[in-house]
Amino acid sequence: MRSRLGTLLVLSLAVLLFVSASHSRETKQGQVRFQQAISEGEFLSDIAELDPGLLDLYQSTAVDTYCIVWYDFESMDWQEWTRYDDTAQPDTFFHVDDFAGLSGYAPIQGTKSMWCGTRPDTLDFYLCGWQSAPGYGNNWRQFLITVPLVNVTRISYSGRFDSEKNYDYTYVECQDGDSWKNLATYDSVSVVTTEHVIAIARLGTKLRFRFVSDDAWSDQDGLHDSDGAAIIDDITIYDSEGPIDHEDFEDWEVGETSHAGSVWYASVPEAYGMYSGLHPNLAADNDPCNYNFGTQIVFFLGSPDPSPTYPGLYTTPFCRMYGDSPEDWLCQRERVISPIIDLTKYSIHEDENQDADIPSEDLSDLGGTILKYTIYQDLPLSNLVFPKWDIRNISESGCPGQWDSRYMITYYMYMQQGYVNSAYEIGSLIDSDRIQVSLSCIDMCSQWYNSYGDCAEHTPSPWYDNVRLYRYTLRGPQWSYRWLDLFQDNFPEDEYDLESWVRADAANDLNANDNPVIRPGDSIVVDCTSPLAGALRMGGATGDEEVYCHVRVTDIGGLGKPALFGSDLVGTYGTYVSDDGEWTVIQCPTALMGGVNLVEDKYMVDLNDELFTRGYMVEYYFKAYDLDNESSTLPKYADEGQYFEFTCLPTGKSAVLFVDDFHGRGTFEGNVETYWNPTFAAVIPPENQPDRYDVNSPSSLVANGPGSRAKLNQLRRNEGTSSGYTIIVWDSGNLTSGTITDGSTLSDKSDDATMLINWLDQSENDVGLFVCGD
Repeated sequence: MRSRLGTLLVLSLAVLLFVSASHSRETKQGQVRFQQAISEGEFLSDIAELDPGLLDLYQSTAVDTYCIVWYDFESMDWQEWTRYDDTAQPDTFFHVDDFAGLSGYAPIQGTKSMWCGTRPDTLDFYLCGWQSAPGYGNNWRQFLITVPLVNVTRISYSGRFDSEKNYDYTYVECQDGDSWKNLATYDSVSVVTTEHVIAIARLGTKLRFRFVSDDAWSDQDGLHDSDGAAIIDDITIYDSEGPIDHEDFEDWEVGETSHAGSVWYASVPEAYGMYSGLHPNLAADNDPCNYNFGTQIVFFLGSPDPSPTYPGLYTTPFCRMYGDSPEDWLCQRERVISPIIDLTKYSIHEDENQDADIPSEDLSDLGGTILKYTIYQDLPLSNLVFPKWDIRNISESGCPGQWDSRYMITYYMYMQQGYVNSAYEIGSLIDSDRIQVSLSCIDMCSQWYNSYGDCAEHTPSPWYDNVRLYRYTLRGPQWSYRWLDLFQDNFPEDEYDLESWVRADAANDLNANDNPVIRPGDSIVVDCTSPLAGALRMGGATGDEEVYCHVRVTDIGGLGKPALFGSDLVGTYGTYVSDDGEWTVIQCPTALMGGVNLVEDKYMVDLNDELFTRGYMVEYYFKAYDLDNESSTLPKYADEGQYFEFTCLPTGKSAVLFVDDFHGRGTFEGNVETYWNPTFAAVIPPENQPDRYDVNSPSSLVANGPGSRAKLNQLRRNEGTSSGYTIIVWDSGNLTSGTITDGSTLSDKSDDATMLINWLDQSENDVGLFVCGD
């Protein structure tokens, strides 16, 4: 709920806005303008944050909805859920291989090489669900290491390395006392024959090759197609007198991880361990409303750290530090997993027992699936501890697919403290009659330390309860999307030429947070499947899946620019289908991750950047058809005029810039925009309504605030010009971080603060900044 101060600000601002609009016309401005959890709490509109269509579900009757299963864990009963430590390595994957039968693979020399990778194996429970084996998997931590050696001075080797750039690495290291010293680091594709000098001549030195991957983009999930992480051969170790060991792996058997007489052996590190469990009465001292005294899932049992703020409880455990670098730290990554859930059955008594079959006449129409659960959260971003849900499909043969939620970990930044009843539409993730659900506690300190937080103060949360699944009547293609994967409002490329082109870029920054350069994605991506029909219809201009993006480009700045339509609108990705002189239809190809690998169920489109200049608004929506000839749109109500859009700024229509730093949260437009629109309409003439910059996915910290795209000369309003702003209204709703960011690694690379300071300091007119939020 908005504070009283915010209301007073609105009333006082209204007078200034009216004066500013009148003044603008007098100076010849002319005719000129500018997925997250769904709460079941205070307002029904909040549930539309992820998918506005869910509002219909909550307001509809339950006659077409089945409760598939409901787990309440009472009394201290796991109800067949199991625990799993994601840091436990499923196997040792450094091994000798001759690559026989693997097309495109070969030893570096001779007949065998050491390989950090795996072949496909449809009979193995871990490997059967991989998307693109052979290769390497997610969350691997694999070592090729020596026994202690004496007076080592050099190492030489040949290697072929292939891993996701900037995220998955092979390190070459030597032991320095209790820590390890880095000699070389490889990512992407590297082919080397090299040597390193070792400035540690002592008894007991070890050498190792260490491979580390994160939890996405590998051969396991099909998002990165590699030849395995590393192929290594011809290793020679020297002391001051010359070579003391040479290994070419020719004497090893295929599959061996060690060999008699060799100083080298493969190993994996210890797992972090499991701290999950069931606990009652958690809310007794922390919830004055006595919300939940029952059994809940926690992740702190056995933690050595008593909680300073939750008497009698413990915090989730901290990372174990095995070196100075966070990459050497081992952190909690634990999930609890449901039993296999049969989606053709339901629970008569809404409990953990699936004791009835869904009638076949109803089953054929149940295309929608909702996952609900209660979560207690006290998770300051700086601690870098996050909850996460996933599902996986189970094949008829019993092979589990990959865990997936279609949302990255940054989407689970639950900031407010307390219980939240969460709901997610998961129908687009389901392609089987049997699934499993997992709920996790993930400590990202080893990857994001000093990028988003310092990991200093843990709490006992998260904890979970009342996990339930519903199916409801819904036909046609199903959609999911992230605002950060859609187009972001933007400014001209050339600061001093306001008519230079405006890029149609996605909100997301493709570079890592510790890379100071902001590199927005050029194409946008949505997910589309059809659970009931089994697949999307093939056809259209390309003969591929019929997923279309409809685009309309109009001048809203009153600058006399023509509407844009036709084949020229298409950028690098997409195929022109047709236009009616207003809307252009583009068929979307399957998305390419990393510009190389096709990703199932994801579709992308790119627009021609060089067509757009200030004053243009680009509206767009998606439409798809399935094998049952059913169709649906994204947004759901596109047929009623609900579209995505981005604007090329400054339009010149208004001297006011409204920064919606709460975009898409609470309603399709966002509660902040819904709050401000009637205020602006009441005090500013229609032809002078403010320019609006929507920050997509504002809590995800993807470097897309105005400071990432706007330049000073585009913001300040010089005398005699009809562009720029004398007033900026900035509203971040109830967000507590990632609002007006400062460009630092603990904030966001978008330096909004410096942008505003420069605008305030160097504007020729009197200007005003209004900062709003709770």
